[in-house]
Amino acid sequence: MTDLPIPAAARTRRPRWVDPRLLTGLLLVLVSVALGAKVVADTDQRVQVWSVTRDLGTNTPLHSGDVRVRSVRLDETARAYVSAAQSPEGLVLTRPVGEGELLPVSAVAHHGALDERRLSIQVPRVGASGLVRGDVVDVYVVRARAGGTQVGSPELVLRGVTVGDDVDRGSAGFGATGSDVGLTLLVDESDVATLIGAAAHGDVYVAQVPGASST
Repeated sequence: MTDLPIPAAARTRRPRWVDPRLLTGLLLVLVSVALGAKVVADTDQRVQVWSVTRDLGTNTPLHSGDVRVRSVRLDETARAYVSAAQSPEGLVLTRPVGEGELLPVSAVAHHGALDERRLSIQVPRVGASGLVRGDVVDVYVVRARAGGTQVGSPELVLRGVTVGDDVDRGSAGFGATGSDVGLTLLVDESDVATLIGAAAHGDVYVAQVPGASST
């Protein structure tokens, strides 16, 4: 009997795991996962604090329209700024704060904690037109004799005083005439007598300080 040829055994090829395209795909997935984890981690570390919407002067009472929520990374300095979880109502600025600035805890106090007063005076409408709450002005007086004659040059009475109300909104109130308007100012208690004295012995004028740069 003739011996039949014995077929050679076929070896099973091992799968090629080291495929460049497969490695590239896995690398892209890993990078995406890592970036996603970093974004989530960064988001978790952000805190929401108040930011000021416009330039505001010293003694300005804060309202909801004066601030907006900002989500920022502050790490251990977060406690230095007023949290958005706290209502701004009832807070008063103790120093000027500029537009876009995060609201520092050190720049606010609770209403009533400051020795400031609201005082309304009569000023020329043309000089006060467009002033709004939180603007800062310097106050001048032109003194006059009993007969109305001007005495000397304008004198600086108070520097860096904050406006308490929008002029246009209150134009029909105290002191409003054809050419004059009542202007509410927020002044330190110690300056009240000075301002009243100036208004009683002459004509008071105000000059706006750009950028609320009072000190």
